[in-house]
Amino acid sequence: MSYSSQPKYRRICYFTNWGAHRSMKEARLYPEDIPANLCTHILYAFATLSGQNLQAQIANDLQVYQGEQPLYPRIMKLKEQNPDLKVLISCGGWGKAGEFDSLVGSNEASKNVIKFCRQHGFDGVDLDWEFPGADQKERFGLLAKTMYKIFKKEAKKSNKERLLISIATAAGEFLIKKGYDVPVLCKYLDMINVMTYDLYGSWHNKIGHHSALYHREGETGMERELNTNTSMYNWVTRGCPREKLHIGIPGYGRAFSASGNNPLKAFGQSGGGSGGVSSPYLGESGLLAYFEICRKEAKEGFKRYWHKQHQIPVSFKDGTWIGYDDPDSVRNKCKYVKREQFGGAMIWTLDMDDFHGNFCKKHGTKFPLISAMKEEFELEDDNNVNVILSTTTTNKTRTMKDDEDELASELDQMNEFNTLLDLMLHGAVQSASQIKQIKTIKFYLLLLFVIIIK
Repeated sequence: MSYSSQPKYRRICYFTNWGAHRSMKEARLYPEDIPANLCTHILYAFATLSGQNLQAQIANDLQVYQGEQPLYPRIMKLKEQNPDLKVLISCGGWGKAGEFDSLVGSNEASKNVIKFCRQHGFDGVDLDWEFPGADQKERFGLLAKTMYKIFKKEAKKSNKERLLISIATAAGEFLIKKGYDVPVLCKYLDMINVMTYDLYGSWHNKIGHHSALYHREGETGMERELNTNTSMYNWVTRGCPREKLHIGIPGYGRAFSASGNNPLKAFGQSGGGSGGVSSPYLGESGLLAYFEICRKEAKEGFKRYWHKQHQIPVSFKDGTWIGYDDPDSVRNKCKYVKREQFGGAMIWTLDMDDFHGNFCKKHGTKFPLISAMKEEFELEDDNNVNVILSTTTTNKTRTMKDDEDELASELDQMNEFNTLLDLMLHGAVQSASQIKQIKTIKFYLLLLFVIIIK
């Protein structure tokens, strides 16, 4: 099966080998727990880069460990159930940027990656370089180019499918401009997975949602750029084909300490911190898996709020403020992917979703986040659905709900168009007189857009 015949929208899921060995049994995810048709691509994290070689990272990858059979063969069994599934080996990760230098431009290194993938059944490699610096920008492009050409040559010689190449990449303009040769990378890579999460965290001195879809009113400067939409356009405006780009969706939330009783008014508050919470499952302060947030809302009195401009939920109780994604926001983001004609979505990680369905029982399904992604991507395109609705409801009485839905859709479109204008006009202003001219141009363009969508 060729890569081009994969489903229209890719569902890319990270599997972590340490997720099978968490200290608390109910938090352990094994390959057998994953439905074979849940994801189109599974990225196995991580392998170790040692010189010019890939190596299994933990003992259980290839050996029996503490009674557990090796993980590599077990994850590959999913492909027996679903031959269309692609499983890639991921290397790198946070704090491992230095490991990539020895791979750059080396034919031998690329051949060693091929040997590793063919030996263990992987369909390609995921390069999680966090993050290339200015002196590595050209070298990263060279790595992608060399690897692609060697992979292509091997596929022709072996009469096998070419191994795939994907990357997990920065979302912010500063890091992209500094370390990524976008035209070269997007020419030779198959999948660019933009990490549109962790945009806010305890390292900020303000409260903000780490995976908002759009900016909110009142945000200025850098803060206005800390959202999924702007992050994706940081790649689009540099010439990357949309069909190779995937938004990132977190399977976890980030917590802050907020004052007041209205969490929707806490955005931008100074302070932050970790919200006074620590995950017993993940072992990290201020970070909670989605299934933990479900439990807090079901049993600990946390209440869910929806931010209309960010189009994202917040969970709140007694000053603990948690920004996260739920099935509603995931569906919304997947609709965005379809409208923008991106390639799909990536989630970090499988083991942070409610994989047994024991915590988020209100959803009535296992893997509620990834299931929402799958359901939305397998629906007809929004445009086709709208055509069907318009032809089947002509003789029906229009309701207030119809008006509300139409207004919400128009507001979403205006928000996207306004963001696009900001990106197009960004950097064009050099003087006070130009600011006035730009604002006038923007006003008339927005007015024209309103007339068109009406």
